[in-house]
Amino acid sequence: MDVLIDYLWTPVWVFLLGYLLVRLSGKRSVAEMNSLDLMIIMVVGTTISEPAVSKNNWVASWFSLVVVLCYLVLSRLILVNKLRPLLTNSPTVLIQDGNIDKQGLKKTRMNIELLLGVLRVKGYTDVNDIKIALMESSGQISVIPMSDKRPLQPSDMQMSPSPAFLSIPLIIDGEIIYHNLKFLKKNAEWLYEKMQAYNLDKNDLDLVTLATYNQQGMVKFDTTRKDGGGNGPYSYKPGNEN
Repeated sequence: MDVLIDYLWTPVWVFLLGYLLVRLSGKRSVAEMNSLDLMIIMVVGTTISEPAVSKNNWVASWFSLVVVLCYLVLSRLILVNKLRPLLTNSPTVLIQDGNIDKQGLKKTRMNIELLLGVLRVKGYTDVNDIKIALMESSGQISVIPMSDKRPLQPSDMQMSPSPAFLSIPLIIDGEIIYHNLKFLKKNAEWLYEKMQAYNLDKNDLDLVTLATYNQQGMVKFDTTRKDGGGNGPYSYKPGNEN
């Protein structure tokens, strides 16, 4: 029985406890982390692993819970404007009006080569094109270009584009997503009719990798059926599949 606890129950307990504590701490602790978020992940990771060493599940669980509760309290305090500067790092200017801020680089322990690399990742090759670049409290670098270097917007051409539309999945890996059909006030028979345009019927669901409802009210199908594109250059696939 002791062997069963050591090799089965303890690792399962550690895994479930860690999962529940991360869920309790919220999305921010597993997204873009600031110093507080990083600390909670490190501390909880250490405390929940304690049962594997000491075999004392309840003490480790209590310590982990207290740590997460402290994190939740601090997360609330960060929302108070007067306390936020004391608990989190403020954004640091790296570039202002095309000029590199060396004090900002020194504060963030960055060099110019690293900064230029970040700009290239963002799609910019010239520092003079940057209105402002900041290192945010999460450690991410945000870049705002000069007005004449930013991507062209529809409003610049007096255009009024259609509202953004999120394609709605109707079939995924051969399975009909019935709650999305219900949302569209459609049924399976309607979907089967749409499949006929692709020479598919209800028995061919397993051939459908993805079917989506788009902004134009059409259903697009991606299937595993090969259309036979020939052996020309337009059929090239990267890698060694050719």
